[in-house]
Amino acid sequence: MKKKVFVLFGFVLLITGVVVGCSGDEQSSSGASDDGQVTVQVWFGREDFIPADNFDSFHEEHPDIKVETDVIPLEQSVSDYTRNFNAGNAPDIFQTYHENVPVLVNQGSVMDMTEQFKQWENDDPESFNNLISQAFETTSYDGKSYGLGIHMGPRWHVHRKDLFEEAGLDAPETWDDVIEAARTLKEGGYLEAGQYPYAIVAGAENAPNWFQSQFQAMGGEYKDGIPQLDSEAGTYLIDFYQTLAKEELIHPESIAWQSGEMRGAFIGGNAAMATIGDNIFPIINEDLSEYGDKWEATVQPHRPGAEESWRPNASTWPMMVSENTEHPEEVTEVLKYLSSTDIVKEVAHRYQATTNSEVMKDESYYEEKPWHENLAEDYEKAENIPSSLAHPQVMDTLLELMQECLQNPDKDPSELAKTYQAEFEEISSN
Repeated sequence: MKKKVFVLFGFVLLITGVVVGCSGDEQSSSGASDDGQVTVQVWFGREDFIPADNFDSFHEEHPDIKVETDVIPLEQSVSDYTRNFNAGNAPDIFQTYHENVPVLVNQGSVMDMTEQFKQWENDDPESFNNLISQAFETTSYDGKSYGLGIHMGPRWHVHRKDLFEEAGLDAPETWDDVIEAARTLKEGGYLEAGQYPYAIVAGAENAPNWFQSQFQAMGGEYKDGIPQLDSEAGTYLIDFYQTLAKEELIHPESIAWQSGEMRGAFIGGNAAMATIGDNIFPIINEDLSEYGDKWEATVQPHRPGAEESWRPNASTWPMMVSENTEHPEEVTEVLKYLSSTDIVKEVAHRYQATTNSEVMKDESYYEEKPWHENLAEDYEKAENIPSSLAHPQVMDTLLELMQECLQNPDKDPSELAKTYQAEFEEISSN
């Protein structure tokens, strides 16, 4: 296998280039205007994360704080943030993937908010205790919190209930059931031309988060953020992807698919099963009619004989705090607002689930998202996909493995597991 040279992107970003997110308002270098009003700049990773209130109620309650927002896509959040940080023009808060936390902490660009959060708990225990532990754990490194995970998105298994009922199939409980259901749908003539039993994301431009979520559901373990592929779970995962390719249970162009194409295949009726994030479910429900009619969501299956090692998993997109902010108290007030029940409820209902347990347990959430009834218990148990300083290298290697599974479905899966585990060991030793 060709050996790659990996460089942590967080350490090599140049200070040059256009600095984004600059405010046009006149203010001092400390972020305070001439009238004493403090400006807090916030970068969201998706426009959908911005509350419909758009900080109006916050400004009414805190007239001495002005919040300015921008949308910097999650995919470029670290590079843009680091460039601005090095140039002395970073936002006070920015949103990113939780896997980037170790790199950001190691490069010294995010602020330890542990004391501010302790003060929050002391001053307003009710709102603080509304947040489940993952809200703080997702931004923690060496026991310190550097931001707040307000939204958490598990990846569940979805299937076409109408096709399953027609074929006399039950919702899959194991990954073997997934393969057997896929074979039945294909060989039994239940699919039309252009339809495939399963949909995956394997394009080189994607993060392999779906692949990792399946690994965890199969009982896969991590050591210091490195997946342990040379294991029963790792070998099983490789064999699962090889079987999908070998038996043509996925679209032949899946190796180049982006996440949108995978989701679109299920939403558009061209795939009978997939692993999809909770935030896409409202779109599925809109296109495939009422939940429970044509489609259904369940927890991801477990590996046969390994139900005890199964665990739900999730990604989070935390709001991280700049080490250079001069207003940590005002920043804390912004984080309180974004995670408050009245504000985050609206975002959770229309888009992404939240770590605010009051919102997630409210009857209105179940009415808005009926699939949550069967998933609620496992939602609060969801583990984040582990990360480390070697995160970029791990992602590249997992993508390479996924593509090799599809291109070489006849290779011995145990040998592939050993080969890629050796590459991971080399990564972790550097």
